[in-house]
Amino acid sequence: MQTQITCPNCGTPYVADIYQVVDVGRQPQLKELLLSGQLNVAVCPNCGAGGRVATPLLYHDPAHDLFMVHVPQEMNLDQRRREELIGRLVQQVVNQTPMERRRGYMLQPQTMLTMQSFMEKVWGTEGVTPEMLARQQRQVELLRTLATASPDVQEYLIKERSREIDETLFAILRAQIEATSQMGDPNQVVGLLNLQAKLMTQTDVGRRLEKQQIALHALNRDAQKAGGLSPAILLKHIIANVEDEALLNAVALTGRGALNYEFFSLLTTEIDKREKAKDTAGAARLSRARDQLLAMQKEMQEATQQVLQEAQATLDDIMTAADTEEGVAANMGRIDDAFMHVLEARMIHAEQSGRRDEVEKLRHIQEMIIAQIQGETPPEVQLLTQLVSAGSKEERDQLMAAVPDLVSPQLVEIVEMLLDQATTQGQADLAARLGEVRSELDAKLLAQ
Repeated sequence: MQTQITCPNCGTPYVADIYQVVDVGRQPQLKELLLSGQLNVAVCPNCGAGGRVATPLLYHDPAHDLFMVHVPQEMNLDQRRREELIGRLVQQVVNQTPMERRRGYMLQPQTMLTMQSFMEKVWGTEGVTPEMLARQQRQVELLRTLATASPDVQEYLIKERSREIDETLFAILRAQIEATSQMGDPNQVVGLLNLQAKLMTQTDVGRRLEKQQIALHALNRDAQKAGGLSPAILLKHIIANVEDEALLNAVALTGRGALNYEFFSLLTTEIDKREKAKDTAGAARLSRARDQLLAMQKEMQEATQQVLQEAQATLDDIMTAADTEEGVAANMGRIDDAFMHVLEARMIHAEQSGRRDEVEKLRHIQEMIIAQIQGETPPEVQLLTQLVSAGSKEERDQLMAAVPDLVSPQLVEIVEMLLDQATTQGQADLAARLGEVRSELDAKLLAQ
């Protein structure tokens, strides 16, 4: 809910979105905000001061039977007022939960005395333990120290705390670089990029990640030149990295769209060729790689089947809900590309079978989901979706002319990122459309 806040630093009044209830079943996006540290954070538009707002927070995750509440000590509430507040929040959640989904645990929420213990419980539902959280906190503090330390101190800390420098630390550092660049502080961005370069060259994990980046960049470059990733291109890069299992896995996962029958046929031909050339060692390496990749492909197929089954179960849940709109809202956190694929397939099957009522209901569900997604999607992404779907250059010109402020270098960056992904995954049609959009965006920007 929107709450009036007065900045304690400069006295400026402003409005911020503050939530006292996070019901994951109804609003799954609030969990993402909570885990990312963005929930109930207020920043003054005048001076930039701000942080987390001290407010009571009731958390409900029906999938894990988790129902808990935290009331900050700084609110200085006596026992009676605390109980009244918690009772009101509990009643709010119970009233918004259909009778058939109410459970006994909802009558008495667990009380979390600190926000740390509260967050540990939430992270626990994601498989993250308190020990893992503590390690990540140490890594954040290490990065903060490294970012401001002298070169000598940096080198000492890198050697002394090498065990804490892993893939997670690099992921945290990349997130910090992105966040700092969005804040428009070039000096800090340069400092963080220099730190990243130093960690890349002076640590084992950094050197491994650098090799992986080089290998994936080479794969992406060749795919772009060819207009899409083919099994032959993927095979070329598998052979180039066959002696490094980690690189082999990274290349195969990135190019999994081309990991098909044709790829394995080409790989088998290459193995036979090496055997005939008496290259026993080379043939053996490729044979091991083939076994490894076949196992990977099987795991991906099984995972895909599991995803489709879960999507089908979600659609069944929405279809049988007493209120379709509430069913869609309660399951928005489970709706993804796989769900939309299942929805479309079921709609086609119902239409072919002449079940008109089912077709209408499925179409209504589809429309509600699209409306919800569009309401949460940034305008730049909405524009890009329309541009890619447009049937002609004239239509794209009209779309861009209607929102000239959105035609920006940032939009070009989004297009290039998606173009790289489409090219790498062998989506030639999508890559071609994105290439046209990028060229037209470049022309618009030059004309400005």
